[in-house]
Order: sequence, then structure tokens, then C-alpha cells
Amino acid sequence: MLVRQRPRLLQDYSENSPSFLNETVLLLVFKSVNWNPFLLCRCACVCKRLAELAKQLLWKEFCLSRAPKMVNDLLSVARNESLDGGWDSLGKLMFFCAGCHSTRHFQSKRISGHFVWKARFSRTSGRSFLVPQCRMDTLYVTDPCEHSDDEDDDVGLFRGVIKAFSISRTRKMLEDMGAQVEKNEVCSFCRAEVWSLTQAQMIPSSAQRRLACCEDSLEYFICRNGHLHGMCSLVPLSDSEGLSEDEGS
Repeated sequence: MLVRQRPRLLQDYSENSPSFLNETVLLLVFKSVNWNPFLLCRCACVCKRLAELAKQLLWKEFCLSRAPKMVNDLLSVARNESLDGGWDSLGKLMFFCAGCHSTRHFQSKRISGHFVWKARFSRTSGRSFLVPQCRMDTLYVTDPCEHSDDEDDDVGLFRGVIKAFSISRTRKMLEDMGAQVEKNEVCSFCRAEVWSLTQAQMIPSSAQRRLACCEDSLEYFICRNGHLHGMCSLVPLSDSEGLSEDEGS
């Protein structure tokens, strides 16, 4: 009697199975579509096996394709090539502006999060967001993503990541001063608890100058995995400044 064998599903594959080579095919498929994050998210929703594969491998390759120098620097101190918070969280940080809402130190209308096609993470700019005692740390931060709220005020939203945050001077300083995590805030990228660097009085004046924001309108948070997200009210440009920019573009 001919016995029909049940087709092997992807979630049945193991690393020791010859069929595991199909993961190589999957890598090639995503490489051919330039690691499209929308397709990656859809793939991760198919089954538990694909969700785990995306978390451990696909999101890592996505991050390496988008910011190879930054990711390799982050990996230089990582154990077993794993990052705190996971590769999926870092991937989200790369392509998602998390929006904002009013906090204890920043008042604004709620701004919804949205997809960002391109983002530049700067290590040089990151130094401006660290107090002098912590500038041996490495912070990669984006330029502000500009929004207008209901009152036509310009709001700048930015995000970043600190290299090896668990052993950073920034974390040590927060712990030494007994800073408390925020009760009503979590990280927009990994859902971990966060500290308010505004509440801890760890925002230098250089951050305000770098962002060109209004005085006393700057708030940013850092989570236990080193992800940073913040918001500020941007100084409005005069008509002459706006005209000069248009002529130079």
C-alpha cells in the first residue's frame, strides 16, 4: 500500500535538516526586494517558525542593509551577535517615526507614528545629546522628523540608539543618581521601561542648539535597551530664511 507522506511545513524544519537550506532561499528572496520592511512584517505574521526566523535572522539582515557601519559598530561589543531589545526593535527604529504625545515636560497634540523611507543616523550628532560626563558613550541619532500640530507649531521628532547601553556611562549615571523609570511611558520600539533624561537633568544645551528648538521644549527618553526617542518644538523660520532655503534647493 502506498502511504502518502504529510508535506513538511516550514515550521517543521530544524537547523540540522537539509531543508534548512530553504532559509537561504528566503534570504535571497528578501535581498531581491531590497529587504522591504512591509514584506518582512507580513512574512513574520505567517507562522511561529517564520516569526522566529525573522526576529533572529531577517531583521538582522535588514538592519545591515540599511546602516552597515552603525550595525557593525553595535555588533563589535555584542555577545553572540545579539543586541539588547532584539533585531526587530532596531529594525523598527530604523524605519518608524514613533510620533508623540504630551508628557510631563513637553506639551503637544498627539502625532501619530508613520513609516520613514530614509533615515540618517549620525554618531557625531549623537555627542550633542549626551552630557559631558557621558560623551565617551556612542549614540547614533537621527535628524529631527518635522511635523506641524493643530496649532501650526513645528514639532521635531528624533530617535537613536546607544552602543552597549548596559555598560555605558549614561546608564551608570542614571543609576548612581537614583533616577526612576517613567510610570506612564514605554519605549516606542521594544516596549521596555524608560528614563526621562529631562527629568534626570541630563540634557545638555548642545542638544537644544543641534535641534534648533525652543527653550524648555525638549524631552527625550532612553530605555533599558538603549533606544532613544524624543520630541521638541522647533524654532519657526522667518519668511526670509524660508525663501533663502527655497532658492538654494
